[in-house]
Amino acid sequence: MRKQNLLLVTLLIMGLLAVSSVSCVIAQADSDNDGISDAKEQQLASLYAPVMHFADGEKFYPTDANYHIQNSELYRKTEDSNILTEASPTATSIAQYTTEDYFLNNTLGSGNQIAQDYQQKRQSYGDKIYAHVTRQSGSIVVQYWFFYAYNPGSLNQHQGDWEMIEIVLDSNETPQYGAYSQHNSGQKAEWTDIETTDETHPHVYVALGSHASYFNQYQGRVGTESDTVGNAYTLAPEDYEVVILGEKGAENHPDSQDWLEFGGRWGNWAELADIIVGGAGPSGPGQGENEYKWTNPVSWANEREVVDQSWFTISMVVYFIPHIIIAILGIVAAYKIYKIIKRKKEGKLNLLKILRSKAAIGVILGIVGIVVYFAGLFMPWYIVSGDIQTSVISTTGQTEIVLIDGIKGLRINMLQGDQGLTPVFGIGIPFGLLFIASVVLNILTIIGVEKAKSLSKTYIISGITSLLPVIIIILLIFGLVGLVTQFAGAVGGGGQTPIQITEIASAMSSSPFGGEFSDTIDTYGTINVTWGLAIGSYLFIAAAAIKIVAGILIRIGKQPE
Repeated sequence: MRKQNLLLVTLLIMGLLAVSSVSCVIAQADSDNDGISDAKEQQLASLYAPVMHFADGEKFYPTDANYHIQNSELYRKTEDSNILTEASPTATSIAQYTTEDYFLNNTLGSGNQIAQDYQQKRQSYGDKIYAHVTRQSGSIVVQYWFFYAYNPGSLNQHQGDWEMIEIVLDSNETPQYGAYSQHNSGQKAEWTDIETTDETHPHVYVALGSHASYFNQYQGRVGTESDTVGNAYTLAPEDYEVVILGEKGAENHPDSQDWLEFGGRWGNWAELADIIVGGAGPSGPGQGENEYKWTNPVSWANEREVVDQSWFTISMVVYFIPHIIIAILGIVAAYKIYKIIKRKKEGKLNLLKILRSKAAIGVILGIVGIVVYFAGLFMPWYIVSGDIQTSVISTTGQTEIVLIDGIKGLRINMLQGDQGLTPVFGIGIPFGLLFIASVVLNILTIIGVEKAKSLSKTYIISGITSLLPVIIIILLIFGLVGLVTQFAGAVGGGGQTPIQITEIASAMSSSPFGGEFSDTIDTYGTINVTWGLAIGSYLFIAAAAIKIVAGILIRIGKQPE
């Protein structure tokens, strides 16, 4: 009996040792051969999984990359044509195409069709994000890659959209900072400045359509893109699946992730110039414009713009500017109405008396100036037109490329299909509303006038401020060269600006009131661009002159008692 008990104990000890050994092996398994165990990668990816907030109206959410592959045809791009390579590609079959001259074209075509199909299939594919855990310079980096089926951004639209955020940990696995990708750039913030849940899950505010990632819901308004962010819909870590990505290389990831080797674009690439204007699909993780993020994540993060609580405060102020402006204008208007009512009770409303004096012509002329100014608000202020005839981009004769007016502000034509003019540098309300408000306040001032002399001063000041839209535009054109560089970083082409664009911007800066530029782009074709002040600006100049003259006439005219 004792021998049996001894044998049983021996077998039990051996079993426990075997289980312990297997557990140790499993814990140390490193299937992607990156020096970080699979268990550690899974732990960190789950620990820092983000809370994602989406704006009202968003149609696309992070999904399985296979959704795009299974809806696409694979093409090879040449200078002259697009050659069908595979009609039914798979994650494994596209792995052999490692060069950048391939693209996956979603056969559904338009953004609306893709949106409809995606919404129908979203539940079957599930919400999914990809985590890539790696090391650089002694730091551990936890990256999260998001694939969206379509990018209906304000400046460009394209099939497929890869976005990324990363959390950088020190050697003790303590989070130091985060970096979020935004268009062709991004921002970096210290960990203590990032909104989190349970002190580990960073919050990400995803821009409507463009899917740029921001640190809080007030961002997106300061800059070229004029992104819209919000928290109408939230995906918490428990709402989606986190898939750990292996490394590139045939033996470093499961077969289901063979698409990591694909060097082409995840979306239609109809024309060569689509890359320049942001109309081509993006490269995947570790490929093309995303290779640097993948292989040098710490370096990439350290090269981003640093933002902090001061910047977030500025962003919040900009976010609420429309409300602040409306509130201030409402208070000023209410005060003027109060003064009108008070003066009427005191018998001090003297507009009719002034109109019966020799100062009447000045008053009437000032009103004409206000009418002229008001008309200018609804007219184009500045126009840039182009006749582009090249093999990569062409227009149907002379086409408006840039238009500034008081209704929609600054708009740019990216020459993508029938997209037309797209607003940029928005502030949340029509730019002209500010100037329309000044017209209303001027009218209230005229109605409530007590002394002709004060009305004269109002007209002269109003005449000078009537030139503000023109002055702002001229200053904008003067600084156009620097703005072009920033704008290129917000759209496509990896931030690269064609030399002709820089030359045109330089020519406009040197002659902001108007001019023309013509050039031949190598062997591709010709480009002819004209620019100048439009009728709205000339109406502002005329209104300024009329108001100032009106003010002078009132001042030199005989004042009523």
